[in-house]
Amino acid sequence: MHLIIFSNILTPRIKYIFNFIFKDILKAEVEFTGNSQYFLQSDQVKISYGEQPLGAELFFKSTPLLFSNKLEELKPKSISFGEYQVPFPVEDSTLPFDIFAASFFIVTRYEEYLHQQVTDEAFKPSKSYQHKWRILERPIIDEWALMIKSIIRKKHPEFKFHEKKFQQQPTIHFSLPPNIPDGFLNRTKFVFSALFKKENNYLSSKFDVLTGIGINNEKVLEETNNIFAKKKNKPLYFADFPDVPIEYLRISGISQLLANQSLGLLRPCASDVQKKVEIKEGLSKLKKIHPNIVPSSSQQLEVLKFPICYLNILNSGITADYSMGYSNVPGFRAGTCTAFSWYDLQLEKVTPLLVNSYCLTDYILQFLPHQDATKILRWYIDSVKVVNGTFYSSWHLKSLANHPKYKKLKLLFAEMMSYTGN
Repeated sequence: MHLIIFSNILTPRIKYIFNFIFKDILKAEVEFTGNSQYFLQSDQVKISYGEQPLGAELFFKSTPLLFSNKLEELKPKSISFGEYQVPFPVEDSTLPFDIFAASFFIVTRYEEYLHQQVTDEAFKPSKSYQHKWRILERPIIDEWALMIKSIIRKKHPEFKFHEKKFQQQPTIHFSLPPNIPDGFLNRTKFVFSALFKKENNYLSSKFDVLTGIGINNEKVLEETNNIFAKKKNKPLYFADFPDVPIEYLRISGISQLLANQSLGLLRPCASDVQKKVEIKEGLSKLKKIHPNIVPSSSQQLEVLKFPICYLNILNSGITADYSMGYSNVPGFRAGTCTAFSWYDLQLEKVTPLLVNSYCLTDYILQFLPHQDATKILRWYIDSVKVVNGTFYSSWHLKSLANHPKYKKLKLLFAEMMSYTGN
């Protein structure tokens, strides 16, 4: 038995969001049809989406968003729904709002496209509709999906959904500082090159050593690998490279430690031709560390702009991204803790890019008292556990070092590993 979805017009937007909710989140088989007679004669679990029901099926009243094929100015109205607000209110429907239009609006980052049309400034989470509706701290689309699941089971108790389990996926990123070359001439050339390119990784790394806060990446990587040796889920590592020739990077030790690990490119986002070249150079350097890897994942912790950032990494051959989140504010930027295919609103199509959305970073936790940080950490883990999603978090490699400066963060990382239990 499977679900059969009816709509008079089956647009790409409708198929995308119904597939995401029913197949990706709820793990149910879905069939689409625009044939009303076929739909009414089917003995499957029926759901219709449109202006009015066809029979006694579960009916969700639609709003115009999913029937549109263009990006247009939109200021959705909202109504109270429990302890928060929901957009796209409707009447005479299974739910008092268009849950599918609301989910599509959030997961595609519709408002951020509109934001980029009028300004180059970074999108602030405090300006988001999710913040306004008081749902930023919740994997709201997953919660809504479970609400739909409960409604289906109430009407069709015999219908079975496939099991989905909670998981956690930490991402750990680090920068490779360049090493000063031998010989006076080479050293002089290197320093001037670094200054000219405004590449300060080398200078800052030397400053860290002088001040006693320098971190040995190889040592911390080895310790981190030992932590995960008996864990079911392994971390994903993301490396950032200074803008210097590869011969200035000593990567042999790093290569050995990452030989059996997943590795992606850190900070590949670009908005101009020069930066596109830097992405390809970064991917080339990544293969020097991990020769057998096909670089396919990335993470961007600075300004994430739509759609240019994702278009550029897709054009570079990257097919999985871990950039969806706010680096300085906790929350579910895309409203979900389930990986999803990126839908490009300018081209109106589903892309091959799989987006994995993080909800918490060590940057957020480091400024909080340990007790408050622990409380927030557990809150977000619990929020994801409730919906059987994946808890994505982002950490600097240096946060896991034994240096006194990072003691609190390392303890919080250990707390996270213990509390998630996998």
